[in-house]
Parts: sequence; C-alpha cells; structure tokens
Amino acid sequence: MTDERRANKRFLLHSWVKITGVDELGLQFAERSRLEDIGDSGCRLSILGAVHQGSVLAIKPLGAEGQDLQDEFSRLFVVIWAKRKGNRLTVGARSLREHEFSNVGIHALAGVSDFSEE
Repeated sequence: MTDERRANKRFLLHSWVKITGVDELGLQFAERSRLEDIGDSGCRLSILGAVHQGSVLAIKPLGAEGQDLQDEFSRLFVVIWAKRKGNRLTVGARSLREHEFSNVGIHALAGVSDFSEE
C-alpha cells in the first residue's frame, strides 16, 4: 500500500515558472522558480516568499532558460499546503476552478497581475 492519495499521476518536472502572489504580510511578490512536479489539477513548487493555505498564486510558464514567453499567460492556483524547508517554502497548489473565481477576493487577486520583480 502506498501513501499516495491522488487519483491522478504526478510527473517530475523542473520547468521554469514565474510566480506572483501576495505574501503573509499582504505584500506583492514575484519570483522565478522551478516546478517540482505537476499533475492534471495541481503542482508542487518551492518559493522564497511566505504564503499560507488558501492563498492564490499566478503561475506563468517560462522558457528553458527562464525567459518570458510572449504567447504564455499566467494560470491561477490556490495553495493547498505549504511546508518550510530551510530558507524555502515547498507549496502544493491546485488549479483554481472556474466556479471559484467569484469567491476570490480583491486582496487575493492583487498579486496575480504581472508586475516587475525589480
């Protein structure tokens, strides 16, 4: 018997992504990271920012060298769990479902636009 609770398979993937969101202090953040794995409805990644369960993140695929891709757009995810590992936070996130968009508050959506990392 395995501890795996997911109905769908997960695939190890180390693709570059840009993550934007609002941290625990209510401040916007943007950072580049790599996905650790991905499945049909969610992903696992590692970030420097501090987020909590229920936070909304925008995740945008990047090119092989971490460059912006003009034809890609951000997708919204909700944080299901977060666990501190050293100076990084490992996050499990699920795709935000269409019916959940009306439940996302203005505060949560403040971090999903693409803003500069500078």
